[in-house]
Amino acid sequence: MQQINHTEQKLTLQVLMAHRAHELRRVRLFTPALCHVRQGRKTLQWGEHVEIAKAGSLILFPAGAEMCMANMPDHRGYASDIVYIPQPVLARFKTRYPSVGVTGEAQLCVPLDEHTRHMWGGLLSTIKENMPSPLQEHQVHGVLLALQLSGHTDWLMRDRHDPLSAQIQQLIMLEPARNWQIDDVANRLHLGGSTLRRRLAAEGQHFRVLLEDVRMNKALYELQSSEYNVGEIAFRNGYACASRFTARFTKHFGLSPRELRGTLRKQGA
Repeated sequence: MQQINHTEQKLTLQVLMAHRAHELRRVRLFTPALCHVRQGRKTLQWGEHVEIAKAGSLILFPAGAEMCMANMPDHRGYASDIVYIPQPVLARFKTRYPSVGVTGEAQLCVPLDEHTRHMWGGLLSTIKENMPSPLQEHQVHGVLLALQLSGHTDWLMRDRHDPLSAQIQQLIMLEPARNWQIDDVANRLHLGGSTLRRRLAAEGQHFRVLLEDVRMNKALYELQSSEYNVGEIAFRNGYACASRFTARFTKHFGLSPRELRGTLRKQGA
């Protein structure tokens, strides 16, 4: 029987709360995720497609999709819980439940029905109580199965079409502050530098763009979820100069780090 290594396969919970509306461009998640909007609403746009997740909705984020997002508080504010699912956990679900339920219209924002709500509550409890990885995986599989039975997992289950880009992104995520050079990445992936460049070009990708994309989205997560100041976040993500980081962040997302922090409120406030 194959042994599963659960090291570093625990789920990650991010609680996001805001008291002012804000919009972010070019947001990309490198890990599949489920987001439950508890208060307010979230607008998502990718290409010409737009969806609005109202309070009580669940958003299914596939890995790698770049979107524009807007968080809109109601009279109580905006609040959401986001659970990030390691790729191996999702892959094992796809193996165990390959074709359960009826496929509906593919959409990112789905209503939280009775069965999914019940499984979601259990999932949050296992994460908040830091239960062992197998129990967390069991619970998230329950949420995914409830979604699949209602025909709502199409987007989340879609495979990425840029496997080399995904490998590079995951590698950089481990050490975003490292002074990454393309030859370093090629060596880690057991490729020649010219081979890596050629394969990235075939995918329409460029190494420096991938590097900044990872750093910016990692910084966005830390701005929303940690108490680090802007200078510390810049340093943790490979920028020695906080002002240069601020300029790049603002250009990337359309909102400065200080402006973003100004829209958020601390948990329990």
